[in-house]
Amino acid sequence: MWLLAGIGAMGAGLLLLLRELIPWMEANRTSRIRTRGARPQIVTRAEEPERFKALTARRFSAAGPGALFVIGGLVWLGWNLLGLVVSTAG
Repeated sequence: MWLLAGIGAMGAGLLLLLRELIPWMEANRTSRIRTRGARPQIVTRAEEPERFKALTARRFSAAGPGALFVIGGLVWLGWNLLGLVVSTAG
């Protein structure tokens, strides 16, 4: 049961991570990014370089919690697998 908590944390972290990284990668490829909110606007690198840079930086930093969830899930899963191996070996 505890192993599933690690797998679930990795899945949730991956969802949070990709939710931010996919638009960030697309913005770097196409030089266009959409703002968030009720009325999203398209910001291009050529027209507003400072705003574009700020928006892409925020997108990248917003992926941090997802990465922490993935790392935490891996650590949790590894720790529980190690405990399972030790408890069955002795």
